[in-house]
Amino acid sequence: GEFQYPREGGGAIAGAELCRHNSRVRSFASLPGDDFVVIGGYESGADAAVNLAKAGKQATVLASTATWDVHSADPSVELAPYTAERLRAVTAPGFSPRPKLLAPLRVLRVERAAGGGFDVVASWKAAESMPPPGPLRKPLGADATDRGAEGSEVVVHTAQPPLLCTGFEGSVASMARNLFAFADAAEEAKGCLAGAPLLTEDDESTKVAGVFLVGPAVRHGEHSFCFVYKFRQRFGIVANAICR
Repeated sequence: GEFQYPREGGGAIAGAELCRHNSRVRSFASLPGDDFVVIGGYESGADAAVNLAKAGKQATVLASTATWDVHSADPSVELAPYTAERLRAVTAPGFSPRPKLLAPLRVLRVERAAGGGFDVVASWKAAESMPPPGPLRKPLGADATDRGAEGSEVVVHTAQPPLLCTGFEGSVASMARNLFAFADAAEEAKGCLAGAPLLTEDDESTKVAGVFLVGPAVRHGEHSFCFVYKFRQRFGIVANAICR
């Protein structure tokens, strides 16, 4: 229930309407042009970079976190093993064209360039502290020499509309917003909780009594239940609350 509700338009980043959301791409190989900027570095961004590289197109990925180097006991906050394996293949020495991975960057806006094409303006975030690599998941290690000082801006130009890989709003925010209150900056929401529906401990709406939420949009604190093997664990809790 997520894919058909892409996060695009002005609500994503300034100038997002100038971009093409990755869900609108039917074939990366058929896209006109050979040089692309990818905004976002999680599953959607990594998938776009891999497909562009395999199609012989150069991709520059701008990501808020170097997700390709993240290791966590929670698989929902790092790249899936299959995605990481595919990305590692196209960034290996000898592969061409290798995607250029830039992080940590906060994309500020997308503008039309005076001479044609588009400029993606981003600022460097503070350097991230990554955990040491494990025996099975070695980090890709994007080139550290490309990193600028914290707060400095970088402008990446592309002749093609940038590819917006910032995820999906989901069916709750798109179709049932009136039934839920949502976390926002005023509530100091961070991470996965940012913008998530606010729920009780029984996954009931805090706004409309008797309305329960199941599915990948369920969040509790820093815990995201975005995968089926995670959110199905909440079915019994919801059933128990309704029966009581």
